Amino acid sequence: MTVKEQKKALRAKLMAWREHLTPAFRQEASRKLLARLYAEPAFQQAKVVFAYASMAEEVQLDDLLKTCLTQGKRVCIPDIVSKGVMVAVELHDMADLETGKFGIRSLHSDVVSVVSPEDIDLVIVPGAAFTPAGARLGLGGGYYDRYLPKLTRARRVALIFDGQVVDQVPVEEHDQFVDELVTEQRSIVCQH
Repeated sequence: MTVKEQKKALRAKLMAWREHLTPAFRQEASRKLLARLYAEPAFQQAKVVFAYASMAEEVQLDDLLKTCLTQGKRVCIPDIVSKGVMVAVELHDMADLETGKFGIRSLHSDVVSVVSPEDIDLVIVPGAAFTPAGARLGLGGGYYDRYLPKLTRARRVALIFDGQVVDQVPVEEHDQFVDELVTEQRSIVCQH
């Protein structure tokens, strides 16, 4: 089995597992892990936070986006500009989000303002699975593997359900690692 086939199989397994979680579990686990994140100095000191508008089966991040906005942090989310390429765009108000392709919430095109990668202090990195060392199995598009190297000073944090922490994921040369995993049960500082 090639690395790409291994990735595809593990991704399918973890995505199926995540889809079977109950909405009540997702809500409670999301609340717990966000409380862990809010207590961290990296979050408290961040002035510019790059996150994403979560979908139903993911860790629920609306509270994170609202909390950042309430605290006066600059908030940015991904905007897909072409195949495999994204930029960070500033979110000023939750009402500016609309549901677009593939059910992904993004900004109305008339309110898009690009944020420089060098300005970002904290990035919330999505993925299907992560190892305690910070290796990441993404969702298959390669967007974050291309974008993360541009973030010269941002702390990379994965907010995930504990069941997404696995012993190993197939890794290729271009795959990007994260600095920390935060789940509903624990926080892991990654040594990679």
